[in-house]
Amino acid sequence: MLRRLFRRLVQTALFTTAAVVLFVVPPLLYYCYSYYTSLENEVVTRFSGKRWDIPSQIYSDSLVVYPGANLRDSGFFERLARLNYRPKPTPAQVRGRGEYCYNPKKGTLVLFLHAFAYPYHQFDGQLVDVRLSSDQMVTEISDGVTHKALDTFELEPEPISGIYQGVWEQRRLVRLSQIPPALIDAILAAEDHRFYEHHGLDPIRIAKAAWVNIHSGHVVQGGSTLTQQLMKNFFLTQKRDWHRKLKEALMAYIAERRYSKDEILENYINDIYLGQRGQEGIYGVWEAAEYYFSKVPRDLTIGEMATIAGMIRSPNRYNPLRHPDAARKRRDEVLVLMFQDGYISRPALAVAMAEPIEPRETFTENNDAPYFVDYVKHELAERYPPEVLTGEGLRIFTTLDVHTEKLAEHAVQANLARLEQTHPRLRREEQKDRLEAALVALEPQSGKIRAMVGGRDYRASQFNRVVQSHRQPGSIFKPVTYLAALEETLQGEAHFLPTTMIDDEPFTWYYGGMSWSPANYKGRYFGAVTLQFALEESLNSATSRLAHEVGLHRIREMARKLGFGDLPPYPSIVLGGIEVTPMQVARAYAILANGGLEVPPYAVTAVVDREGRVIEGHEIKAEQVLPASLAYEMDAMLQQVIKHGTGHDAVKAGFTRPAAGKTGTTNDEKDAWFAGFTPDLLAVVWTGFDKKEELGLTGAQAALPIWTSFMKEAEAGRPETAFPAPPDQEIWNAPSPEATDADNPSGAPPADHQPDVPEGDPND
Repeated sequence: MLRRLFRRLVQTALFTTAAVVLFVVPPLLYYCYSYYTSLENEVVTRFSGKRWDIPSQIYSDSLVVYPGANLRDSGFFERLARLNYRPKPTPAQVRGRGEYCYNPKKGTLVLFLHAFAYPYHQFDGQLVDVRLSSDQMVTEISDGVTHKALDTFELEPEPISGIYQGVWEQRRLVRLSQIPPALIDAILAAEDHRFYEHHGLDPIRIAKAAWVNIHSGHVVQGGSTLTQQLMKNFFLTQKRDWHRKLKEALMAYIAERRYSKDEILENYINDIYLGQRGQEGIYGVWEAAEYYFSKVPRDLTIGEMATIAGMIRSPNRYNPLRHPDAARKRRDEVLVLMFQDGYISRPALAVAMAEPIEPRETFTENNDAPYFVDYVKHELAERYPPEVLTGEGLRIFTTLDVHTEKLAEHAVQANLARLEQTHPRLRREEQKDRLEAALVALEPQSGKIRAMVGGRDYRASQFNRVVQSHRQPGSIFKPVTYLAALEETLQGEAHFLPTTMIDDEPFTWYYGGMSWSPANYKGRYFGAVTLQFALEESLNSATSRLAHEVGLHRIREMARKLGFGDLPPYPSIVLGGIEVTPMQVARAYAILANGGLEVPPYAVTAVVDREGRVIEGHEIKAEQVLPASLAYEMDAMLQQVIKHGTGHDAVKAGFTRPAAGKTGTTNDEKDAWFAGFTPDLLAVVWTGFDKKEELGLTGAQAALPIWTSFMKEAEAGRPETAFPAPPDQEIWNAPSPEATDADNPSGAPPADHQPDVPEGDPND
């Protein structure tokens, strides 16, 4: 019986084993094989495909410094702070890129420029000596090594924003060969000193970590290898459980089988998270070196390399900007590990541990220029798909001058606050109903947009009034009529000069069975006046009479040349009875400021791909749309507007440079404008309510103060220049037949034809 029972037990065991082998083991093996294969496919796909979405980086323009430039007025030292340059006590201590020493008593500046990859050349950094006057004007520049005199030097562009989708992960992809071996040694010593010995898992490291954690009573050391960390970052979450650890271990094993150690290490140094810069995540050792120490990796000291390596364990806890003591303690731990592993000698260890923690100075001021950035993004979106802009790591170089942009923002905000304080009726409780303004500034000769402020507060309204708001220009459109009249003189069809007389009396224009009767501001008329006086005082009646004499078709043609398009054939257009954007006005006035030469405004100078190739560059296009002598004569007339006319408050406020401009106020007093320029900078300002409520102020009262405040600061660092006269300007020196008589052979208008305008009562 026992034998029979034993036989049955054996049979049952054999049957059960056979059943397991036949029905359980194959599915289990198949599952394990499928699971392993799926993990292998994941690893291979990630390593062979696109590994990261790299956001596009938007940069400002660089700053060219030359003898005669004023460093104080150009915001030079503020730029140094934003670009993470580090001050040193003495010139002898300026030894590395990104360091400088300024001695105001001696008038000296020693500056070691950063290395920078410009669109068309790689700059490796340069030591320069600068001599300055007492007011920080540059008098001499020389090479700090050869002492050879230099004409200029260039301060690199500033990063102003990025184009990204979801989380902003800022990283610069680098090859392993671009990273100094000592930094790699520091990372391996801190995170995985047996990296080149294990196959993805390190039993010795795991056992050691378990022993340390048991004795400490809590987790103080991890057992993951560098490869496991990379797999976790690539594919997994931060959740700690056995399933994630198993998957991480298998993926690490697969990665080690399929790829070389150097390939894994290169991915790791580009992937590791090393802290936060505002909304940007700092990823990879290159970004960390630039952010924390304002250096490229090759310029880091051993101590700085150990600091970065030490941050990998906990970037926030060991952040040298916020927690220098904790960062120093962790750095010293890494240095000791480097010594124990034979990466550095004992003397090198002592030197590195004696280094002070010297991270860059934190600079809280942002330079995002939100309206300008939106304008750039919109422009680029017409040429590049979203996935390229948000994931291919493009470097976008623009025309923005950050210092000029900040001056523009301050001018808009401060003067709007002043208007609301001076005129309480302009105050509104709701953000969306508040008084608004827009300012755009550009260089007429190059077309570079230097500043763009689309409103008083981007957080409250992203509506960019520079390019999106269509408003009536009022009297800033009047120069179109005067240009059309003066052009007839050049063509020999009529004889209009600034000294030509025109009647400023009530006037009715009859057209198409209808009539139009423009009125002067406050119903004041001056009788016979010169064209110059009519423009200076922005007289509606005199301007309309002139337009009638010249012909509406000629004015429309002139408007088309200036970029206003095909306007309707209505007389009211001569007083600005159309709708335009501030950018259109700026484009038209830039032609006058540039001797009749049109150079279209632009914002993007170059787009560079991740490999440093220029995939888009800006080609400046210029077209002579007006004769140079005609533009110069209009400039001269517009200069008188500022010297004696409706723009004279600019002079009263202290802006005394050669400048030309025109005020503008719509008849319903809903829009106030000022467009003005010097020989090298133009700015257009609009002020009003988005809902087109009555402003009740003229352009001289509401827009000119913003323009003046901005231009005084923006032009302060530039040499003062006069408007250059073209060689054929003699034609305008001929006397006007209407203005000459025996007692006035010069052709100047009689004094009684230049009536005085009561002070403080501007037409515009």
